[in-house]
Amino acid sequence: MNNGIRGVNGGMQPQKEEPSYEESVRFQAKLIGLWEQQQSVLGYTKATIALNIRNVNEILDISDKFIWELSASDMDSFYESLVGKGLAYSTRRKYQSCIAAFLDFLEARHSRDIYENYGVNVPSIIDKFNRHMHRRDDVDSAVLPPEPELLERFWDGLKNEMLNARKFATIARDYMIFRTMEKAGLRSFECIMLDVKDIRFDLGEKGKIHVRYAKGSKGNGYKERLVPMLMGLDDLMQWYLTNVRPLFTDEVSGPLFLSETKRRISRDVARNSLRRRQKDLGFTDEEIFSPHQLRHEFATRLTEMGVDLLTLKTLLGHSQIQTTFAYVSPGDDFLEKRIRMAQNKWQKLLESYEEEQEEC
Repeated sequence: MNNGIRGVNGGMQPQKEEPSYEESVRFQAKLIGLWEQQQSVLGYTKATIALNIRNVNEILDISDKFIWELSASDMDSFYESLVGKGLAYSTRRKYQSCIAAFLDFLEARHSRDIYENYGVNVPSIIDKFNRHMHRRDDVDSAVLPPEPELLERFWDGLKNEMLNARKFATIARDYMIFRTMEKAGLRSFECIMLDVKDIRFDLGEKGKIHVRYAKGSKGNGYKERLVPMLMGLDDLMQWYLTNVRPLFTDEVSGPLFLSETKRRISRDVARNSLRRRQKDLGFTDEEIFSPHQLRHEFATRLTEMGVDLLTLKTLLGHSQIQTTFAYVSPGDDFLEKRIRMAQNKWQKLLESYEEEQEEC
């Protein structure tokens, strides 16, 4: 039996033994760690880097393979999982770009290491048959806020559960998280990253929320903004800090929203909890809404109250007003209300002008 390979000079050289499974796990973790470091060099935020790594880990989990073992069919399965989650074409393309960037990094920096260890090249798993290209309809579909009747049903359902729940603390915490998203227009990550110190009752008429981990543009650092506690959010926050948060910890400082292990609740847990609690209340798949839709509800409600787009842009933390405009989905009677408001304003101005003329 030949246990070697013939060298260039005709001699026999021992064949390198393939790394063990444990060694492969460590090697893959090292590659991902180096990619994480490279993204930091480019100035990506921690949140962006974490999302990119999560996307890579997701395809690895679905395929149950190492990165150098992936194939185009594994990428197809990954796409299918994204479709199953209801993600839009444009979102799937962003996930594809993330995985392609990691493979490009491996090809440029570590292809030799992979070949020496496993005798394979960095795989090409994105081809003309599964590549998500730019196209005319490659835009995120319009996000509509939940119907008022659905929201009322949801809030009432959570309140009723709190009355008889065995785990009052977790339901009350989730209720407060969802209400904060709705009444302050916060993104889910902004919400779970709040600390007690960020609830500033000393600012403004009824207090403000100091959002320190707002989304930056194009991967740049976090932006900060102050959001007033509107529509009764100040009273809800007082109730939560007095009656609910102490059930999780005796510490008066630290994360605003805690898990039962006294750690900051994660974004995924908050998002999954919103969906699960709707399911428990009997919501159908068509009725279930997301945290992002609660943010759109905030924008739409303020618009119907007469708040201008520039103010709304600041409250939502947008860089471009075009983004803010896409968040607004007023009801059918919105235009009629705005026309009546303009007519009333014009009528008052006209009456004031006529009175001035009579005095002259």
